[in-house]
Amino acid sequence: MSENIYNDLLQKQINKYTKGKSIPEEWKPLFESINDSYNNYEKELELIERVMNVSSEELLDANQELKKINEEMDRFVYSTSHDLRAPLLSILGLLNIIEKENKQYDIQGYLKLLRDSTVNLDKFISDIIDYSRNSRLEVEKTQVDIGEIINESFKHLNYLPGCSTLLKLVNIDAKEKFYSDQRRLVIIFNNLISNAIKYQNPDLTDSYINIEAEIDVKEMKLEISDNGIGIEESYLQKIFDMFYRASPDSKGSGLGLYIVKEAIQKLNGSIAVESTLGMGTKFSVVIPNIERH
Repeated sequence: MSENIYNDLLQKQINKYTKGKSIPEEWKPLFESINDSYNNYEKELELIERVMNVSSEELLDANQELKKINEEMDRFVYSTSHDLRAPLLSILGLLNIIEKENKQYDIQGYLKLLRDSTVNLDKFISDIIDYSRNSRLEVEKTQVDIGEIINESFKHLNYLPGCSTLLKLVNIDAKEKFYSDQRRLVIIFNNLISNAIKYQNPDLTDSYINIEAEIDVKEMKLEISDNGIGIEESYLQKIFDMFYRASPDSKGSGLGLYIVKEAIQKLNGSIAVESTLGMGTKFSVVIPNIERH
């Protein structure tokens, strides 16, 4: 009902009861209330109209996204509480043994176990921070030096066993300046490089990581490959799932590759993996050059 028709009808009703006389003062609040109700009614109609214009496809997509968020949050809360406590309990247990241990030569072994548990706890807390930042923060465009990010990643990960002896091969072919979100690129490189360090093949003396990046006006094509222990084919489709571990002996929180995938999606990029058990793994990543988008 349009506002003019409504007002005409309202005026007729007023005239019916007032017989053309002016409206008494005590009636004015009543008619003001009626007018307010009409305005609210119009707003509600507009809201309904907007909702009705949303396609069923859009509603389904929104529902699926909400379902995904709820499922991930459930897993996140459960796994976080478990994985935060596990290394702490391990540290407390080792400290208890050290306090009771009288043989000095055993102390070094216990200290190594303490160090490993502490490193795992630190990495898990870092993963939680990265997960939170990636989900909350908007993409921030800046000119990025990929070579500098790679060098800083190796420095940051130098505490990992095997990092200093790993052969590091890096080749960057930058035909154009690259613009992207540096914070997310750091997350991506740190996780992919740390995997190559942690999952070296113990039977090899010439373990390596090879990083190839090609940058043009459109995008960066990145390949990070290694000759590590590799991944079983049956696990390849699951390695990007939240908290997925291929085996009980898997190192890390199970968040790393999930965060990598989410960060790349935030940058409108893509990631693929190829791997052969016992031979090595290759991650292929494509990230748009934001300057041209």
